[in-house]
Amino acid sequence: MAIAQRPPFYRDGRRLLRYLLAAALVAASIFLTAPGRAEESRIDADEAHRRAAAGEILLIDIRTPREWRRTGLPADAARATLRAPHGNDGFLDRIERLTGGQRGAPVALICAAGVRSAHATRLLRQHGYTAVLDVHEGMLGNGAGAGWLKRDLPVRSCDDC
Repeated sequence: MAIAQRPPFYRDGRRLLRYLLAAALVAASIFLTAPGRAEESRIDADEAHRRAAAGEILLIDIRTPREWRRTGLPADAARATLRAPHGNDGFLDRIERLTGGQRGAPVALICAAGVRSAHATRLLRQHGYTAVLDVHEGMLGNGAGAGWLKRDLPVRSCDDC
């Protein structure tokens, strides 16, 4: 009795499947080990305070002037609202001035609860900034942490906001 051979497309299909699986594994390993992953670019309020006070990062509060007046700013923070005149371009111009044009300068962004800072972190990375951190719990806190205010970290008033 003759053994039936599988048609050529079956062998080629299995070869293609193995190739695609190997390529997917390589892509996944690159993604999972690449610098700048979201987890690696997030810090909590305590760490942001410690590093800003030590001069290791430039902490930037990206909330609105109204929010700054209501709660104050982190003591060592600069200001650069996302709601700047001219939208994202105005925000990017302000960040460029604050960093002296150094796109590799370590920067940490804080907002109210981490949503705007995550967006702004992506925006800065898309424009060539390489050392951007997201204070993911923000000033008010969220599921990721208590936030700057509840941790009782130092704030300063913003009389000229």
